[in-house]
Amino acid sequence: MEQKTLSRVNQIGWNQSAYQAWTNRHGSPKEYAKKLMEKPTDAVSHYLNLIGTVKGKKIANFLGSKGNKAVSFALLGADVTVVDISEENRKYAMELAKEAHVNMKYIVSDILEVSENEGLADFDCVILELGVLHYFVDLLPLFKVVYDSLKPGGQFILRDYHPIVSKLVHVEGNKMIANGDYFSKEVVEENVAYSILLPEEESAALSKVNIRRWTLGEIVTAISNSGLHINYLDEEAGVKWAFPANSPERVENNMPGLYTLIALKYKWRDKS
Repeated sequence: MEQKTLSRVNQIGWNQSAYQAWTNRHGSPKEYAKKLMEKPTDAVSHYLNLIGTVKGKKIANFLGSKGNKAVSFALLGADVTVVDISEENRKYAMELAKEAHVNMKYIVSDILEVSENEGLADFDCVILELGVLHYFVDLLPLFKVVYDSLKPGGQFILRDYHPIVSKLVHVEGNKMIANGDYFSKEVVEENVAYSILLPEEESAALSKVNIRRWTLGEIVTAISNSGLHINYLDEEAGVKWAFPANSPERVENNMPGLYTLIALKYKWRDKS
């Protein structure tokens, strides 16, 4: 499947009821903004440990969804830009920013087709996180956009579900089953991620999305080939499994559930 075809399908999927789903999950933008203003570091604490002080820095959150991370960074003094394909996401995010009394730029576009006039350049940090890479059938063009958007010396942070979780294992009752194909390159149809936040009837009526899941090796190779220099890869435990809280069979701390990768745009390396 070509990327443009996949993006059109997924744009439809993400422009159905995302605003209502985020309202169900977090409350209205006014309600959620109040929480973020009270504790602006909570939603971005993982990134603050890696970036340090963000005040005055220029940060991009590509495929930044409902904007809670972006608003948190803005509350801490960063100049923030979000790029996302969903107008529904933009609506929630911009209302969230307004209620939090911060400014941010939100571009509704396929990240691979953002106009040069939008000025995606000279960012101190670009962030991609939690279930976005699978919307691409080729990762290299995405990471080239990341490279071109960073200033020399800029930092790219990728945090995502570990491929062991997303591609291989499945939980049934109290058993964990390795029933996936880790090396599959297939594009598959799945429910849009926010569907679980909607009533069953409404969720069932939603158009689906198409995704292609990646191995860790494919991800690392594509980032390296984009010109970025990888200097950090941390495999994290902690994804919640479907075991009872008091079960002795809980495994979330015994296997990777997430990973964080950091790559830099070296000052001496040109775009060729």
